[in-house]
Amino acid sequence: MLVQLHSGHNFLYQHLHCISKVNSPICPACKKDMKTPFHYLLQCPVHRTVRARLQKEVRYHKMSMAGLLNEAESLAPLFQFINDTGRFCHIFGVFPEVDEDNKDR
Repeated sequence: MLVQLHSGHNFLYQHLHCISKVNSPICPACKKDMKTPFHYLLQCPVHRTVRARLQKEVRYHKMSMAGLLNEAESLAPLFQFINDTGRFCHIFGVFPEVDEDNKDR
């Protein structure tokens, strides 16, 4: 999932539109912008409440693509955000909780 969000090769509408799987790259939730990883994680107003919980967990300075996708301490809150939005559950199921005690293994 992290590689897909980093690379842009994912199941969000902008990429699906590029590979002719959907007719439009526009976010079906808010209908305002292209559904890119940036839009999904940081902009879409439909996920505002869930994003507020994510921001509280990772702190303001890590609320960026780099902070969310590259910082080890952001993984648990990021996967919880993904689970809470339900955006990928039909593809990947529910992501298990990240075990903070064993994350270096």
